[in-house]
Amino acid sequence: MPTVIPATEPRLSPRQIARFLWLCIRVRYLSRRMERASVRVGRLGVDKAGGRLLYFADRWLACHAEAAELLQCAEPPEVAEVRKLFETRPAAPVAMAEEI
Repeated sequence: MPTVIPATEPRLSPRQIARFLWLCIRVRYLSRRMERASVRVGRLGVDKAGGRLLYFADRWLACHAEAAELLQCAEPPEVAEVRKLFETRPAAPVAMAEEI
């Protein structure tokens, strides 16, 4: 016989449900844009392709963070992996650009 009563999952308000659905749509859109940007980087190279891939990946991570906060759960493993890549990437060489 269990000694602890299981906690119920948090219920979302209609506004939170609408926000979550919007985040799901946005994540799907950003995933498609990241795929296209990745193909562009593969075709043109990192220097010529611009920062679209990083821009969309940053927005994608922000949407996942908001959804995880809304649902009060952990982010999916692939999101944690991308976030780890963003945290370990080297900073842009700003000092070199200022010297030129």
